[in-house]
Amino acid sequence: MQLTFLFLAMMCCALAQAAMPLRDLTMRQLYLDVKKLNKTIEHHGSLTLKNPGTDIKDCCITSALQCYRSQVDLLKVSSNALLCHKVQRSLRKPHIFEKLKGINISRQDCQKNQCQSCDSYPSTDSKEFMTKLISLLEMANSN
Repeated sequence: MQLTFLFLAMMCCALAQAAMPLRDLTMRQLYLDVKKLNKTIEHHGSLTLKNPGTDIKDCCITSALQCYRSQVDLLKVSSNALLCHKVQRSLRKPHIFEKLKGINISRQDCQKNQCQSCDSYPSTDSKEFMTKLISLLEMANSN
């Protein structure tokens, strides 16, 4: 009986440890995909995108990622549109939200109505937009 309990306890610990890296792997893959996507973008000064930047309150990470995701759709990708769609799908994954909430970007008491809408973020060119998105993902990966 004790041996069975010990075995089950060890299996639970092993499964818990195995589940943790999935979040890290998902974030790492998104980071690599965004960097790869950045190389295929036709950066034109005429294209401006709403840019949430990197100074995001923890409670507003969901709306900021939704903004990033909607703006990625507007990028002029020279090739590999599938990669663009993959990045958009990845920005929806719960693992990404969890990982980004853990970096304490700007921890403040906040309410949902204090989060900015995508339209209220400043507009930047596509190069600056991608730089900020990559920086945000780098901060999450280093945590």
